[in-house]
Amino acid sequence: MKATVGRVAQAFKDAIVIEKPRIYTEVTFDRKLLLDVLLLMVGGTATALQGVVNGSLSSHTSPGFPPWLSFAVGASLLAIFFLVDTRGGKAVSWRNSFKTCPWWAWLGGIPGAAFVVVITLMMPIRGPAFVYSIYICAKMVTSLVVDSFGLLGAKHHPMTIPRLVGFLIMTAGVLMVSLDK
Repeated sequence: MKATVGRVAQAFKDAIVIEKPRIYTEVTFDRKLLLDVLLLMVGGTATALQGVVNGSLSSHTSPGFPPWLSFAVGASLLAIFFLVDTRGGKAVSWRNSFKTCPWWAWLGGIPGAAFVVVITLMMPIRGPAFVYSIYICAKMVTSLVVDSFGLLGAKHHPMTIPRLVGFLIMTAGVLMVSLDK
């Protein structure tokens, strides 16, 4: 019991680092970083549009149809990507993957389905600015916790004062966007 308490205390110490803000000299702005940022912007734009489109479709059909259609179309496109990326599945050592991959890693579709259903239900009621501001805030809280503790195999990035201040500023922005009437 004492060892468990000690491990938990150490995890919290590792998760929170108090340090002076510093200039990150190891970060350089190169073409790869630019491409990564552009791809993430495309992904962010796509998810924002997905919610609006699904919300509109649910107003004309039923709340259950747009998530189903979204996953059906997405699965078709992702099947093509998977086949190209893995040369028809031959580039993956499936036996090794089943042995080494944690059980929970195979359940990644569940949070995706939850996202699509919740966004589809909320979009016609609350609108994009409210829905996505709350969504982004929840994503940041979750991401910071996962980062800070290195959960689910994520790389450990301790909580620092600059990260905490950035999160608080973002939360203030979310409140300003979502609560403005």
